[in-house]
Amino acid sequence: MLVKPGSLIEEETGSDNWLIAVTQQPEVQYADVNDRNQIDRLMRSSEFGLDALQMAIHVFDDRGQPLIGYEVPSGLNIWRDYLKAIRMLMEQGKVSVSYGIDPYLLEMEQYANGQISFAIRLELVPHRILTQFTMHARTFLLEILRSIEFLWIKMLREYPIPSGLDISRPKDDGEELFIEIDALRKWVSELPE
Repeated sequence: MLVKPGSLIEEETGSDNWLIAVTQQPEVQYADVNDRNQIDRLMRSSEFGLDALQMAIHVFDDRGQPLIGYEVPSGLNIWRDYLKAIRMLMEQGKVSVSYGIDPYLLEMEQYANGQISFAIRLELVPHRILTQFTMHARTFLLEILRSIEFLWIKMLREYPIPSGLDISRPKDDGEELFIEIDALRKWVSELPE
């Protein structure tokens, strides 16, 4: 899924305040990358830019309850949040970084038994946990990798990108936000099964 600009959310919901609309219906903030009409409309918007490529991630437990997604308050930004954290996890085995625009922390720790612990908590009130789970690291990271690759295939091959945008290497204030897919794939493939 891709993030819609506030004006498009207001237009689609009939609301004069996109933030209220998103609070009441979190799903209206995202355009399904498989829905050509939604994506075409989003990309024709004068406000379409690289910030739309945040990409919502959904993780569900065995009972189908959401662990990560718009159902759980979270930043959902694959580039600024998840991939920066994963890069640190690859280097250090443990990470605790700011998450989203609110004062949240994203925490991940890789264990020798192949598991990964994941938590999103309020930074100022650490015992206030928004989501927390432990799962097989390879499964979790492989799904994130597959989601990223799926997004690239869809966006780079199926949709014409507006001129002036280079989505192949998202940047934020000159800093490259993209993690090499091959490096991530190699690291994930070396994790215990």
